Amino acid sequence: MNAFERMNEVIDYIEDNIAGEIDYVKATEIAGCPKNQFQRFFSYITDISLSEYVRRRRLTLCAFDLQQNKSKVIDIALKYGYDSHTSFTRAFRDFHGISPSKARNKGVVFNIYPKLTFQPQNLNKERSGNKVAVLGKIEFIKLPAVRMIGKKVINGGGENPVPELWQKCFQENTLDVLEYNMPVVEYYIGWMGEYNNETGKFTYIAGMLMPAGTPVPNGFDYRDLPPCLVGNGYINGDFANGDVFRNSHNLTVGGIIENGYAPDYSYGWSAEAYAKDLSFEAEEGTINYFCPCKKQISSANRKLTL
Repeated sequence: MNAFERMNEVIDYIEDNIAGEIDYVKATEIAGCPKNQFQRFFSYITDISLSEYVRRRRLTLCAFDLQQNKSKVIDIALKYGYDSHTSFTRAFRDFHGISPSKARNKGVVFNIYPKLTFQPQNLNKERSGNKVAVLGKIEFIKLPAVRMIGKKVINGGGENPVPELWQKCFQENTLDVLEYNMPVVEYYIGWMGEYNNETGKFTYIAGMLMPAGTPVPNGFDYRDLPPCLVGNGYINGDFANGDVFRNSHNLTVGGIIENGYAPDYSYGWSAEAYAKDLSFEAEEGTINYFCPCKKQISSANRKLTL
């Protein structure tokens, strides 16, 4: 099953439960990837968040219910997750431009948001004018078994200690001890894994990919990674506003899909990769992003219909 087939299954699950409780953890399990990565990918290819999609679909179906049956307004509101007449009326008016009580009038025009259907398209460029990050190119690397060694923090859940971690590593030359041991790839690596779908937190390790079995220096953390195929996206963008960092995952996944592969989230990790001569003081530049992947589908005749 390719990535877009999984996305369509997620949409089917949401539609089946649109008038009840939607379990977003279950939705991400259907998608086959961690919650925060799924939400980022969904927002990238649709230009709206998953919660906003659900909100628009519910308000669309509310309008149909008001037109097609005689249930009380409050009953329809409760059916679609609104706990009061006031909150429902406000949301309905903001979306449709009329109050629920007028929705039953003949000739009323609603703001209809249809169910999404996904098919692949070219996903290697930014989707809106305010995004400047682009996928310059993508290559596929057969990564051997490696040991990720570095300094660890827990990221997410409203906290972001990563910039401070990198700053400390560079100021104190923390990673010099690893460079003497012949890293597998000549990049500084920001490894991300061990995602917690409930808290949104994940493990971030700043370090390098070393040969399997490399001794771990005192005070360092490590993760042993099995061999895999990795999509290596070259992301060009603005360092000043952080756009290149925010969009690196989505653009790389888009490039993977465009080339007939699919992200393989069973490995449970992805990574930012920084060339050693990269200067973050520059206004713009290129970073790399690693995402395990697998050969999946033909790249011919691809398009996205929403």
